[in-house]
Amino acid sequence: MKRILLNTKVSKIYIISVILITLLLLASYYSYAMFIVSKEKSNAISIVTGTLSYDLKINGVSTDKLVIGSKMVKEFTVILTNPNNRVARFNFYYMGDLPIGVNAGYSEDTGYDVTPSEVGINIEKNGKNSYKIIVSNATDNNITLTLGVSVGLDYNDLSLPNNGHLFEEYNGF
Repeated sequence: MKRILLNTKVSKIYIISVILITLLLLASYYSYAMFIVSKEKSNAISIVTGTLSYDLKINGVSTDKLVIGSKMVKEFTVILTNPNNRVARFNFYYMGDLPIGVNAGYSEDTGYDVTPSEVGINIEKNGKNSYKIIVSNATDNNITLTLGVSVGLDYNDLSLPNNGHLFEEYNGF
């Protein structure tokens, strides 16, 4: 009986056909799997996790407060440092509204950077920017301005909080 099965032409054609169809199915399965894997690797999504930090110093002291006596004009050197191991986007601003008789702005003196726009400014890893901030207080009270800092990834635009205000160029007010 075994010899009769192998000697018939229909049986050989049938066996060869089944083997070819099986090989085609296996080849198409592995081709598709290789295509999917290579596609996913070439368009892989990069997820950055962790916390971005900053170092803010005013006149060499780590603080976020600008204190101005009554009837004074005072200059502050603000240094914003990027201690992260990647380029990051930074913005700094003052919180709340300025009282009547108080004006604050930046100076474009040589050696100082222009303060960031609302979307922020990139600072290289371990880099720093220096800003000259001038505040005039014509009131009878001492004034304290609180600075805020926003930090984000270098390709994301930042936005100011509702009570945050950018410094404008100081023109003597």
